[in-house]
Amino acid sequence: MKAEKRNLVLFIISYVINNLASGVLYDTYVNYLQDVQLSIATSFWAFYGYATFVAAGLLLLAPKLGYKKLLYFCSLGTAFAFFGVVYVGNPAILYVATLLALTGVQLHFIMLSPFVAANTEDLKDDSIRWYTRTYYMGYIGYLIATYAGGALVVQLFAMLEHISFGAAQEATRYIVQMSPSMHMLYLQANRLVLIVVGIIALVSVIPVAMIKETKPVLPKKKVISIKERMSQVRTVFFNRYARAYLIYWALISFAMGLFTSYYTVYLNRNLHIDKATSSLMVSISYVAIVLFMFFTPKCVEKFGKVGTIFFTVVLSVPFMLIIGHGNLFGSWVVPVVGTALFIRAGLANLSSPADSALSMDVVPKTMRPVFTSLVNFIAGIVSILSGRFTGSYLFLHQSGYQRAYDIAAVLYLIAGFVLYLGIRKYNHKEEEIVRENL
Repeated sequence: MKAEKRNLVLFIISYVINNLASGVLYDTYVNYLQDVQLSIATSFWAFYGYATFVAAGLLLLAPKLGYKKLLYFCSLGTAFAFFGVVYVGNPAILYVATLLALTGVQLHFIMLSPFVAANTEDLKDDSIRWYTRTYYMGYIGYLIATYAGGALVVQLFAMLEHISFGAAQEATRYIVQMSPSMHMLYLQANRLVLIVVGIIALVSVIPVAMIKETKPVLPKKKVISIKERMSQVRTVFFNRYARAYLIYWALISFAMGLFTSYYTVYLNRNLHIDKATSSLMVSISYVAIVLFMFFTPKCVEKFGKVGTIFFTVVLSVPFMLIIGHGNLFGSWVVPVVGTALFIRAGLANLSSPADSALSMDVVPKTMRPVFTSLVNFIAGIVSILSGRFTGSYLFLHQSGYQRAYDIAAVLYLIAGFVLYLGIRKYNHKEEEIVRENL
């Protein structure tokens, strides 16, 4: 038990470091790509979709390789990806580096549940505490990196340009209006931050090296033929409740790809909020993720899983519209849009546990593995389509970053009603879907 707890602590340390890299990846990294490789920046969510497939495939190797080797890949892959973006200007390398960085952080994330499960088998009821600790610490790392990355870029820019921090903040409000020499120093500040994060990612190799795997990470399972697997997939599609959930999740995944990776890009380049403040606004919104989750059990008890998801999805829409039309609030743009970001993030994550539980309610226990794979497969495909849409059409003009919120709001409303109308009959008694209808 001591060895298992030690493994869990070491994993949490590596996971926090991974989330530090992730926070910079979705903030400074994307902003940097806006200036050095726009085609990647505007279709970033497509790379997220590709990385989802690659990470899922690599996780299948866990029984043979063990988690430790995969964790090495996460740390080293993410670090070298950041270094590659800085030191190699070849467009092909930028594509590979982006995919590698996203795969590293994604694999580390999806490895969380099976790793914690494998190391808490003998800890009985204490397992939920380890899940909670891992998630909370990861979120803390993520929000710290998001803010620190933006503030550090401005600080380094101020030092390179020999101006005050306040003057550097003001300059970053209108990046396209910078002189060529000033813009070059601004990019250099971004590169320095990416180098620092690459070095930090390398440090996560240390706790990984100290993990001791002394038992198989996954039990052996019966080999299922392709014919049997396809039969299971057909069974899922014939289940109208599972179909309702899949359609809902596909719409949400597509909508998320329109704005979640581009918060600071939109705040900085559309609303002209300086780089440090925009990163601070986004990082504060992550605090809501932790705070709102405290209300999840009470909400599910009162409104049911379907009701909780429906209300949080629908209630997110007004705040998305406020964010998307932040230019209407003049001098109040920072507090108004900041509040909207905070509440939207909280609502979106309040329903996450209910969402995960509902996805397991709509199919029998024997079908849960194939349904989980199907959900991830569809999410990956939709993420790629969403990224292609933004890169090939929506973000060809800067105004597209604003229109993205309007489109996403409509998709959220449709998704919410698809789920509610499709499964409302079993709200508060979702388990009866399996018992009576399959």
